Amino acid sequence: MPSGNRHEVNSPVHRGFFSDGPDLILLNPEVAPSRWRQERLRAACRPAIILIGLIGVHLIAIGIGSATGFAAALLTGAGAVIVGASALSAWVSATFLITEHCHDPGVDCRLERARGAYFYRTADFRRPGHAGTETAHWLLTALDELHRTPVRAWLDPDLPDAVHRVVWEALSCLDRTRDARALTEELAADPAAGELTAAAREALSTIDRGIEGVLNHVHGCLVLTRSWESKLRHADLAARTNRTLAELPGTDVVGRLLDTAETLPQNVFAYITAANDVTNAGPFPWEMRSPAKSWVGRVRRHLRTNHTPARSS
Repeated sequence: MPSGNRHEVNSPVHRGFFSDGPDLILLNPEVAPSRWRQERLRAACRPAIILIGLIGVHLIAIGIGSATGFAAALLTGAGAVIVGASALSAWVSATFLITEHCHDPGVDCRLERARGAYFYRTADFRRPGHAGTETAHWLLTALDELHRTPVRAWLDPDLPDAVHRVVWEALSCLDRTRDARALTEELAADPAAGELTAAAREALSTIDRGIEGVLNHVHGCLVLTRSWESKLRHADLAARTNRTLAELPGTDVVGRLLDTAETLPQNVFAYITAANDVTNAGPFPWEMRSPAKSWVGRVRRHLRTNHTPARSS
């Protein structure tokens, strides 16, 4: 049964922006929230930001303490603008710490110093002739979907975090095969290393089969959540359809409306026909075509018999 509290979407998968283009990022589940807060504080308090803020404070102090008139206002205003810009820069640096990595070549990003220390990105698994990038991208996309699924309230609350750890471990295993894959390529180029090459390839194949099994099990989770989401959507559509149809006017209302509307043209016909007889305006087009076969002709004959007003002499 779903819990009463709505789950807050807090996916460990983010879309990051790097100098080589956008990429998906998977946060390390071992990095505690307190450590992320420290990193955000560190990013907000970079020396350049602090220095700019101090310059602004200094200008404000000069404007208030020693200058007068226009100069005081100018210095104070300039200092306030600089302090505001410094505060905005600190907020941006802290807020977009995880996703913004379009650094200048000389800028050292703490989060990117050691691959996997804070996060993995799909480009970390890019190797010629190997589908590591596709595997990482699929796992991250699936994990993000499991965190954002509308049926998350019906799942075990610990499931998304458990899948997060499984996906992280799978990517860690894939990352640790980097040197082994390079060595396998080197062994393959040596005709005398046939047995060694076979052993290395077998070891890598075992790991790849295990990671493929992880993909299959995560895909199974997606199939189940999507199926339940589809059932809930169908149930919601059925309930909305029944509710909407119940609010429609009944057949009796439509029948009465139709009966009332049916008398309107007969009423108009009676007056128009009488007016036509009084003014001698001649026959109507339908009278010249087939007056006897239409209700118009029948009504006209009935009106002439019972309701024709006396003509004035």
